[in-house]
Amino acid sequence: MPETTLPHPQGAVCWLDTLQAQQEQLLAFYQPLLRWSGDPRPEDPTKYAVQMIDGKAVAGIGYMPPGEPKMPWTGYFAVDEVDAVAARIEELGGRTIVAGMDAPGVGRFAHGTDPGGAHFGLWQAAPFPGFEFYGVHGTLAWFELVTTEGKASADFYGRLLGAEVQEMPEMPGYWTLHVAGEPRAGILQVDQVEANHWRPYFQVDDVDAAVAAAVATGATLVEPAADTPFGRMAGLIDPTGVEIKLATPPAAG
Repeated sequence: MPETTLPHPQGAVCWLDTLQAQQEQLLAFYQPLLRWSGDPRPEDPTKYAVQMIDGKAVAGIGYMPPGEPKMPWTGYFAVDEVDAVAARIEELGGRTIVAGMDAPGVGRFAHGTDPGGAHFGLWQAAPFPGFEFYGVHGTLAWFELVTTEGKASADFYGRLLGAEVQEMPEMPGYWTLHVAGEPRAGILQVDQVEANHWRPYFQVDDVDAAVAAAVATGATLVEPAADTPFGRMAGLIDPTGVEIKLATPPAAG
């Protein structure tokens, strides 16, 4: 089971969570699908439930009271000094939603939106680093921004995070954010979308089987499973209306 190199370097996607009123529905859907486990903390008003695989943290599912804006799957980028990075969000064309705030005993975070309005988080480990491993069923395989503001967003994240931005020559209109020599996230230019947003790709052992299980438990299939140069993938809307992807990487060798 591949463990990550911790702490995550600045600019890497280091955590993923969601806060919605339908917390119980989310847990009932994602836990069997992705082999997660983790109960809400009753002393926490957000009832935040860290999801685990074999005792390793892989995601968070929290509670947002009815009537409050739901927070769909949100990725957090690792930063060394969250306040210093968050202070540059508006200077670079984004908007600050939550300035630096402590999550007592685990870290410090901020929330913002990029020039296209897509929501993202920043995370400073203190001491919780975020993802504790990757590369198995149920872990985040890729994180991708779907936006009508591709170039502006790529420039924004590159400058904000100190990441290297590369446009893929074989896919014009697709940029990757590289940190420590590795691609960490993607930015997809589209002509039209209801709202610019980040979407997670969850790794699964068998995309077709996982799609069947997801649809049987309330998901809607929007992109049937298909083979790509990056593995077999499918797109779904989960039971709360949030877009996700399922992916099986290409076989090694």
